[in-house]
Amino acid sequence: MAAQPTAWLCSHPKSGRTWMRFALVQLLDSLHGLDGGFDMLNMFGLIPNSDGEGKTQPTKTPDNYRYSDRSDVPFIVMSHLPWESSFSELPAVFLVRSPGDVLVSYYHHMNRHDGRFQGTLDEFARDPEYGIPNIVSYLASWEPHLDDPNLTVATYERLKAEPVEEFGKLVSGLGIEAGTAELQAALDAASVERMREVEARTGVGQPQAYDFGDPDARRVRKAKVGGWREEMDDDTIALLLAEIEASPEASQLLERLDLMPGPAPV
Repeated sequence: MAAQPTAWLCSHPKSGRTWMRFALVQLLDSLHGLDGGFDMLNMFGLIPNSDGEGKTQPTKTPDNYRYSDRSDVPFIVMSHLPWESSFSELPAVFLVRSPGDVLVSYYHHMNRHDGRFQGTLDEFARDPEYGIPNIVSYLASWEPHLDDPNLTVATYERLKAEPVEEFGKLVSGLGIEAGTAELQAALDAASVERMREVEARTGVGQPQAYDFGDPDARRVRKAKVGGWREEMDDDTIALLLAEIEASPEASQLLERLDLMPGPAPV
């Protein structure tokens, strides 16, 4: 019988999923004495994706989970899907990031890393499949479930500001017990510099070739909080704010998590 997932980690694209996956595989390797030597290709054999039909790369699906014979090892699956009822059936973590930073990072990912979108940042922002409408709708789907008893909410911003504390909360929400030293060691092994080194060596299993020499094409890009204002023009910022305001659910979620983007400073 195939192993069944024990927990979900859910997020919109470009909200810190790759960072958390790499940190979690280091932690689980340490706690459970796994193969060691996890990189940004084989990490999917421990923590795979389930992003919907046709949206999960074949080598990264739950079918590729390598530890079915280890019932002691948590089977965590990551997903970019909006909230659905299956996320209420197991312990789940919802990882959130400021929508401005998500938008800019997702644009570079789809334009320079993945190559599926050709156009400007403003055009991307208006795209219903990838841009602001998609981000706002995604956030709105999760707002009614923030207090669900199985759900733990973590933010990228708190992971950057208080990494051990927020990572510890995330790890606990996935049903993993770990001490402070173990959490810190996993985060150290998943530093931006370390992940860039690993990405340069192995890639991330992306089927399309990309130029690692281009900083905006890397999967591990700036890893920065609040950098979106440096790249978005006033019209795009106004659109972002208007779309959020038009969604009571997305607005409430961002207000509650202290992630609501404000107008540009005068």
